Amino acid sequence: MSNDSGRPSRSDAESDRSAFAALTNGSLRLLGDLLAVSLWVLFLTLLFLETAWPRWAFYALLLIGVGVYVSVTAGWLR
Repeated sequence: MSNDSGRPSRSDAESDRSAFAALTNGSLRLLGDLLAVSLWVLFLTLLFLETAWPRWAFYALLLIGVGVYVSVTAGWLR
């Protein structure tokens, strides 16, 4: 809302700051998730290239690792 002088009221400025903070936090969370999953994929790829284990085990560990990551970090938002 604007007051009579045409300037935004204090609640508008606070709302803008909270929206910016939410956007920033969401972006940082997304980047952190991307980094964690990328490092897990890189680790598994290097491990499986070195050991020549079966491909199905790679995908199983990949899904298990991502599932564990999601279940651990999901509680951080609450």
